[in-house]
Amino acid sequence: MDFSMREKAETGVIALITDFGTSDYYVGAIKGVILSINENANIVDISHEIEPQNIASASYALRACYENFPPKTIFVAIVDPGVGSARRAILVKQNDYFFVAPDNGLLSFVFNAAKDILAVELTNEEFFLSEISRTFHGRDVFAPVAAHLSNGIDPKRFGAAIKDYVCIPENKPRVLSENEIEGAIINIDRFGNIVTNFTKEDAKDAFFLKINGRIIDTQCEHYSQAADSEVFMIWGSAGYLEISAFQASAAKILKTRIGQTMKLHNASEKNRQTCQ
Repeated sequence: MDFSMREKAETGVIALITDFGTSDYYVGAIKGVILSINENANIVDISHEIEPQNIASASYALRACYENFPPKTIFVAIVDPGVGSARRAILVKQNDYFFVAPDNGLLSFVFNAAKDILAVELTNEEFFLSEISRTFHGRDVFAPVAAHLSNGIDPKRFGAAIKDYVCIPENKPRVLSENEIEGAIINIDRFGNIVTNFTKEDAKDAFFLKINGRIIDTQCEHYSQAADSEVFMIWGSAGYLEISAFQASAAKILKTRIGQTMKLHNASEKNRQTCQ
């Protein structure tokens, strides 16, 4: 892919998503580096409360919101259990967005889209900090690269294009029979809402869920339709089927965890409950 001058980032928007939390200095250091290189950068925090080392959760959160940002936003995504090892650091351009991240599967949703993608291994130390620690590439590599990119540096200058990036196949539901599909929990948010990988394509007809020996057959259009602590299904804002409990944690009630499987069953309309 040929990057012309008009395809450079030339943006003031840099969005951060990490597992650093906010009680330590890490996020502040990253922002300081960015502002030292581009004092006009508009830094947006997506989240710094990703579960530590949970690459899948970071990938889900980024996938769920990146298209809400303006074109040419630069996303710095850092959940990096392999920091300091042989894992690569990469810059990716997909359509109108840029991503700077470790090459550990975090950006698999970008690669799975397979549309207008360029991936570059970050090797040009001209755009890193002068001293690179083995434990904080977020500050020393990813932050300065994002800042230089936002100043209009051509992405080709950061390193050579690669094709062998780490790409984990999308976790899609598995059809077991005509009336049964196996899915999985891909995220649990801070409210205890359980996000499954079922989409409306999987649930075209009436259906119910089975998880941990429990049947969930009530579907609501909004949370307050349910009774206190009632467990129900609802279509979430990211387009996936979620399991929720009104003013309670569905995850705690059902004793679930990320990665756990469940089954969606087709059902006759008379066996399907809806919130009133």
